[in-house]
Amino acid sequence: MRRFAPSNRTQQSQRRNRPPVAPDRFREKTAEEPGGIAHPGELLPVEALPADLRVFRRTLRPQKLPKPPASHPENPIWRGLQLDDFQVEAIRALDDGFDCLVAAHTGNGKTLIADYLVDRAIQEGRRVFYTAPIKALSNQKYRDYCRHYGEGNVGLLTGDHQINRQAPIMVMTTEIFRNMLIEKDIPGELSHVVFDEVHYLNDPERGAVWEECLILLPPQVRLLGLSATVPNIHEIADWLSHVHDRPVPIVRYLHRHVPLEHNYYQRDTGLLEAGDVIRLWEEFSEPAADLAEQKARERRSPFKNFSRGLPATSHRSLVGCLTSMELLPALYFLFSRNGCEMAARDWQGHTFLDEAGREAAEASLGEVEERLPGLTATTIWAAMRDMLGRGIAFHHAGLPPVVKQAVEEMFGRGHIRLLYATETFAVGINYPVRTVCIDSTTKFDGKSFRVMTGTEYHQMAGRAGRRGMDEQGLVIVRVDYNNYAPERFPNWPERQPEPIRSRFTLSFNSVVNLAAHHSKEQVDKILTNNFKAYQESAEIRQAQKRLERLRTSLGAARCYLVGKNACPAVRYSLDKEMRTLERRIRTWKQQKVKSDRLKARLEQATQRQAEIREQLTGLPHMRCHRQDQANCQKRNTETSGFYQSWENAEGQLARARDQIDKIRREYERMVGFLKDKQYLTEEGAQLPRGAVLGKLHVEELLVTEWLFEGLFHDVTETQLAALIGGVVQEESRFEPHVTGASRTMGGWVEKARDTFFRVRDLVPAGLPQPHFRSEGCYLIKTLIETANWSDYLNLVNMAEGDAIALARRTMDVLRQLARAVEEDEALRKKVGRAQDLVARPEVVAGL
Repeated sequence: MRRFAPSNRTQQSQRRNRPPVAPDRFREKTAEEPGGIAHPGELLPVEALPADLRVFRRTLRPQKLPKPPASHPENPIWRGLQLDDFQVEAIRALDDGFDCLVAAHTGNGKTLIADYLVDRAIQEGRRVFYTAPIKALSNQKYRDYCRHYGEGNVGLLTGDHQINRQAPIMVMTTEIFRNMLIEKDIPGELSHVVFDEVHYLNDPERGAVWEECLILLPPQVRLLGLSATVPNIHEIADWLSHVHDRPVPIVRYLHRHVPLEHNYYQRDTGLLEAGDVIRLWEEFSEPAADLAEQKARERRSPFKNFSRGLPATSHRSLVGCLTSMELLPALYFLFSRNGCEMAARDWQGHTFLDEAGREAAEASLGEVEERLPGLTATTIWAAMRDMLGRGIAFHHAGLPPVVKQAVEEMFGRGHIRLLYATETFAVGINYPVRTVCIDSTTKFDGKSFRVMTGTEYHQMAGRAGRRGMDEQGLVIVRVDYNNYAPERFPNWPERQPEPIRSRFTLSFNSVVNLAAHHSKEQVDKILTNNFKAYQESAEIRQAQKRLERLRTSLGAARCYLVGKNACPAVRYSLDKEMRTLERRIRTWKQQKVKSDRLKARLEQATQRQAEIREQLTGLPHMRCHRQDQANCQKRNTETSGFYQSWENAEGQLARARDQIDKIRREYERMVGFLKDKQYLTEEGAQLPRGAVLGKLHVEELLVTEWLFEGLFHDVTETQLAALIGGVVQEESRFEPHVTGASRTMGGWVEKARDTFFRVRDLVPAGLPQPHFRSEGCYLIKTLIETANWSDYLNLVNMAEGDAIALARRTMDVLRQLARAVEEDEALRKKVGRAQDLVARPEVVAGL
């Protein structure tokens, strides 16, 4: 079998001989640049620009330069690191009082800009908020800042933690910051907010949170947005500039400090380039299919069409190739939790560490176990510890948080040579490796299997290559020709990340707070300034320009009679239709039809006949010259496409205008509903129900109705916690095992369910619908009542990490409820006791 190896020497030689390109600097945006996309131009110093100009700071370098240009000798050194040009550009923008968006590849040092901003705020006695998309990243930044500035200067706000709320440096999840903005709970001394992973705007479920934060940001607060490289970063900056009426500079850094080499792996060929994958598949297809058919005949297999008869390419063969080529450590991505665990367990008895490495790993394991309380009590730790001692591990959302933290620390220290992980490991926390492997190009997204997006590919691939250690990072996609389809393997390196689209939505919580805390003019500005409205406005402008071009083209191409009844071609068509109708009517009348269906058809034909007769009355009988007829036919052929384009452009215009009004109409409907149900007064002020709903952020409508029906007063602490478990339990592929016991928990669940059905029927179609899953009640009730943690997990057949996540979400909503009912002292204490019942040691381990 012919063996292929990577052959990029020619391309690398071309890259080495390519002259470096100087970075762009500040530059005015001109009227000829729609969308605000700046182009290379004259270099201008910062002080030479008026403050009111919309300015973009950009640093552009070719994506394929083998090495970055050396930092400018005047670039400052901070914390012992010489800053790169793009970091200096961003820092200057912040120092000059601008907002700033920074878009760069993973591992290039975006976070260092945020660290500089935090350091400056501390020195100047101001406050800064650092928001992150996931709790793990928030916790990591909290620990980092505590080491630098001391625990007294740093606070943490997540669903699990409420630490030092008045600290000058506050680290929090983006959802927490959004809640503070909605409730107008922003300290006056806040100067900057860092939005890490701001491309989360594109997240279907959580993107709306980022959008609300960016819209509601107070005018005196400046933002620093850190983003992956996305194609429409200029559109986002233009939108923010439009919302806040001030310039939003962009710093883009397209160079990778460690270039990536993209390859594919097939067992019998080794590493392949993209073109070789398809060519070899075509070579293999016919003989392999013949071989498969022959084997199927011999074995009488009913699955003969499901195999091409080739040896499977497994993860073990790929890792074996990496080991022989000395390409470890590797991060191996799979889109399945179970797949991660199974793959890691496949290496039972195998070690990837030498004797010195095993001794170092054991020393680190002992230190981690001593420092992370509750780690050794988890059910998975014994198996995971054995793997870690051999340089192997797995990581996914179903693991207990304390175990995930231990794996991340061991990986960061270099003790793990092979880590199997789901794609969540690629988000936020920066742990680069020598090689990234991707097991499959298709994934299940909760609804169906689909090919992964360009954004997902580049997010994972970006973890390859360690700065200062590797000349290049290697990305390898596993190929198995037994299950190969060309459409699943586009040229991934050339496939760009998808543009960010708006995910803006309204919740009852946001509506009740907007109505109560903002004037009608402010609310209207917020609703019409969302990213979706901005994008639709851009589409309106494009559609209008398109219609104008079509109008000009059609005016030049059309005969003045085209499409009119006086046109001989049109008249001929009408005359022909009239003759057909007359013949049918005459026939039906002669038959003296009696059936209702034929009578209806006769009536329709007679009506159409009258319409045509009216159209033809008074029209002159015009004749066109033969040459005119030929020209007319030619023009009609030329303009037929224009008519379709015209209709498409008008449809685009109508849809865009409707989308802009849709959010406003939805808001008015929700306000009307809340007024009707006694949550808001006619003036928009909060009534008692509205005051409670405004402090709840999960199933706020249903929980408020339970409260005012007296359900929380009537139930026990265990039952109260269980009810909250019913609203936070998420629908998932990993469903727990819930027996008939969930249906025999008592009348309190039936009462809660009755209220749920009543509320669901009250909410008009198209508005956010309530959700309640009684199995969540059973899970939390059983968690409280089962003494042994292992017995509980076996009883509900639930992944340990999922069980902990459910319990922590329950605790989070109980905290919200306690805050919402703080004037009812007895109920507030009862909610606190319910929270304590859920907070068993296994749940709070690592907090």
